[in-house]
Amino acid sequence: MLSIRWLYIFLAITSLHPLGAIAQDSTVDQEVKVNEQFWLDYNSLTILSETQSISTQFGFRKITPEVYNRFLMMPTWIIKNTSTGNFMNFKNSLIESFRFGVGGIYTQNYNADDNLELRLSQGVIIDIPTINKITLRNYVRVEERFQNSFDNTGWQGGYRFRYRLSTVLSWKNHLIKFTEGLYLPMEAEVFANLKKSNRFNDLIRISPGIGYQLKNDWRIELYLIYNRTKNITETNNSSNDFIMRIRIFNGEKIKHPAKPPQEPTLE
Repeated sequence: MLSIRWLYIFLAITSLHPLGAIAQDSTVDQEVKVNEQFWLDYNSLTILSETQSISTQFGFRKITPEVYNRFLMMPTWIIKNTSTGNFMNFKNSLIESFRFGVGGIYTQNYNADDNLELRLSQGVIIDIPTINKITLRNYVRVEERFQNSFDNTGWQGGYRFRYRLSTVLSWKNHLIKFTEGLYLPMEAEVFANLKKSNRFNDLIRISPGIGYQLKNDWRIELYLIYNRTKNITETNNSSNDFIMRIRIFNGEKIKHPAKPPQEPTLE
């Protein structure tokens, strides 16, 4: 009788353990449906020639609640378009540059297997000048994403289309000396997942920001971002991400009249 009693106790404990794990995962998923994130990245620009350069981004991203940390390295080959155009009486071609990128993103998960993503990207930037010498920058690109979750499933491939519209408002001359390097970068981006990847399938991103250009080639930007994402965890379907992003750039100044600066192909 004693052994049977202990058997009942053992079965009760082991049957409650999976329920506790499911409850914990459910709690985490509920919390990340609306989450806060912090992104930090350093971006350098290396000039190869008058028409070619390499832009490299090193980044770190953290989410609250503590679900993962992400580490990024993304170099991009930029080829400026030097051909002249004659479209709608524009003196120069609207195509500003072509971009080819390759990147690695490592996700360190707290309560799940880590994730490694290798990403390729091909894109084109189209600049459209508007009134008051403001340029609308259109960034169109296609990405191939290959992810490994280290769970014996191997590499999983995904493909997506991205379109981003951005502009910059700035003051070249101002009565207050401090504002001479001040500018306002603004971006909006939509994502179309042609073949969804295992994790991190973004849908829409809105990024208003503020930046300051130092007298040398350094500048810093601060963004407050709203991001809509699918599959932020293994079991969470979608989430609303509120992100504070700090970006540090070296190698390129904001031009006047202001044009959106060069950026890495991958983000």
